[in-house]
Amino acid sequence: MLSVINQLTSQYEQQYGFRPNLLYITTAQLELLKEQLSEPDIEILAQLIGMDIVLIEADSKPYVSWAQIAWKPSKTA
Repeated sequence: MLSVINQLTSQYEQQYGFRPNLLYITTAQLELLKEQLSEPDIEILAQLIGMDIVLIEADSKPYVSWAQIAWKPSKTA
């Protein structure tokens, strides 16, 4: 899942010139991401990948986008 996120982010950045801040994934994809990062907390996952996570329908492919949102940077960084 991480490689997919990296690929989507890279493609978006090349196309638009800035990084996306929203990641759209299914619950199954979210569970896979949680396993890969050994992190059950979705808030911490969002901080780790640098994007807010939006859950989408089960039969959808993951994608990224950008929206003007108030981003809360990690307090540990």
